[in-house]
Amino acid sequence: MTNPPRHETDRSGVILFLTSDAKAAADLEAALTPHGLQLATFADPITAMARFTTEAPALLLFDTRLLSDPADVGALTTCFATDLRSPPPLVVLAHQEDIRLRLAAMRAGAALYLPASHEFDELAERLAHVLGVPRQASDRVLVVDDQPVAALFASRVLQGAGILVERVCNPLEVMQALDRFNPDLVLMDLHMPGASGIELTGIIREQDRFADLPIIFLSGELDPEQQMAALRIGGDDFLAKPVAPDRLVEAVRQRLQRSRERMRRLRGPGTIDGLTRLATRDRLLQRLDRLIGQIPAGRLGAEGRNPSAQRALIYLELQGSQEALERLAAEVAARVSEDDLAARVGERAVAILMRREHNLALAEAAQTLTYEVGRALDETAAGVALGAGWYPLVGGCNDSVTLLSRAGRAARWSLRQGERRIEHSAREERGADEATHESAIREAIQADQLQLLFEPMVALTGIQGERYEMTPRLRLGDGELLPPADFAPIAARTGLAARLDRWLLSAGLDVLKSCLDAGRPVQICIHQSLTGAADEDWAAWVRDQINTRNLIRLRPVVQFEVAEADACLDLAMARAGQLGRLGIRLCLNGLDFSQRSPRVLHALPSAFVRIARRVVQGPEAESIAWLVQSAKACGNRVIATGVDGPESIARLYAAGVELIQGAYVQPPTAQMDFDFAGAEGSDRNRAF
Repeated sequence: MTNPPRHETDRSGVILFLTSDAKAAADLEAALTPHGLQLATFADPITAMARFTTEAPALLLFDTRLLSDPADVGALTTCFATDLRSPPPLVVLAHQEDIRLRLAAMRAGAALYLPASHEFDELAERLAHVLGVPRQASDRVLVVDDQPVAALFASRVLQGAGILVERVCNPLEVMQALDRFNPDLVLMDLHMPGASGIELTGIIREQDRFADLPIIFLSGELDPEQQMAALRIGGDDFLAKPVAPDRLVEAVRQRLQRSRERMRRLRGPGTIDGLTRLATRDRLLQRLDRLIGQIPAGRLGAEGRNPSAQRALIYLELQGSQEALERLAAEVAARVSEDDLAARVGERAVAILMRREHNLALAEAAQTLTYEVGRALDETAAGVALGAGWYPLVGGCNDSVTLLSRAGRAARWSLRQGERRIEHSAREERGADEATHESAIREAIQADQLQLLFEPMVALTGIQGERYEMTPRLRLGDGELLPPADFAPIAARTGLAARLDRWLLSAGLDVLKSCLDAGRPVQICIHQSLTGAADEDWAAWVRDQINTRNLIRLRPVVQFEVAEADACLDLAMARAGQLGRLGIRLCLNGLDFSQRSPRVLHALPSAFVRIARRVVQGPEAESIAWLVQSAKACGNRVIATGVDGPESIARLYAAGVELIQGAYVQPPTAQMDFDFAGAEGSDRNRAF
């Protein structure tokens, strides 16, 4: 029998639960009630389909005990999605680990694949999140203060605002309270006996499950250095005692709202790969970028260990079919812990961001995962080869794209070796010499092996159009991608800067030409060094390159470093004047609080300035506002890089910044495919 056609608006608002477990259905229905959601339970799929003949359920929830064959997942999903442009989301509740069921759920496009061990309240929360239902329960705040009177004051104020609060007066009991109370935010005193707020925050941030938990410091500490130390270790805000009740409530509510917005961005549908149902590469890069910012080089954690050595990227790359990739993804998803983040990072590659208690446990987990996944592939897919590599998160690598490429390099080495053994990429330990890098730079330029990456710059103030910063990555023979910070100084010291710069500018102009031919007026910011621009014929060469491509109507923006311009100020002034006569605008990169910044700002006729990342990620909001106004007074539009969340967007917007970029917006990618219309029309407004 053919079902009557249904339309997008014919949604019942009811969750369809296919199960024969009446008690589980009753418990789940009770847990869904506070969320305003209804549950329709059926033990027979035929009866369920008859119930939803003329309307579609809001969500499909399948109990795997009711399915006689894994293929039933896809078949039933198709039945309920007939004639719908967008089928209802699917959630599979698994009562046993069966890789066939996981594969079937993945191929059916399941939004979630959950073990049945989940508590019903938690399951209801997850289903409501999938449906985009606003949270009904009260926000939960953990107040940590060794002074009972101060803790009671904060608790009463927040409770009066409808917030659920738990107090901890013994700082050594914080971790137990976090597990028991599961707060949405921590309000932390700074100075406490036994453990300071800074030490506790460091311990909390060591747990990946609490990596994004907002922490607000509430203290009478007036020393700016101590306040900055609290924020650097992972605090989100600092309130000075005594604080007015309305100010406390406002700060907590704003931080909770920003946290929910961040979770929406990190866990929304756009962060899931459609084929493997793992996270996307961009989501993994965003997480890496945030972790890199939280782990300064050399900082020690609990028991004197370096916390960065306890996290690593495991990279699995295979030679095989798409079906083999689906199997690889399903095997990985079945074996990683809830705190691990698995993502599809290439056509046939998966990476896992993993954390374990110590180095040995990390290495053992990586090797075990590689062995078990490889064995499962051997049993189900003929002719599949698997390579595995890993790379630790260390303070010496502060570029997420490079870090991922190093793990991938190790996996490709493993794949070439043909052995089922995980390789450890450790270029730093091997100490690659400068001569090797110089040779690689020469060969890459000659063979066009430099890869171009584009990072979007999104407007906060209504500036129209598409804007990207273009940067190169040097691809070495073993597959590693070096950032400019690794190879540009070598190019300068070995006389290759001019050649590198000309390659980069030529490639950027080619991109602009393609955009112009396609009727797409994109603004591209291209790096150039003053070492390379020192050649007498540099300006004439730039003019000829533009004329050859007929780019009269679409010029690039050339970017100089502030530090280099200050060291070669006369040359920078001469080149800036020549660029101006060619109709090319100048961007100054690396604006900070040093004396050289105002010297360069007042000497060069620039149109844009980019604030240094270390300034953007610092807590000195008022100083940033002063820096922004100084740049604007010289006629510049101000760009901020390193944006890692809504809170920094709000702070930068208030300071007068006009353009932002960073992992939260979009990490650097090989394509210029950012949705500027969507970002500038809606996401920016929701960030505040």
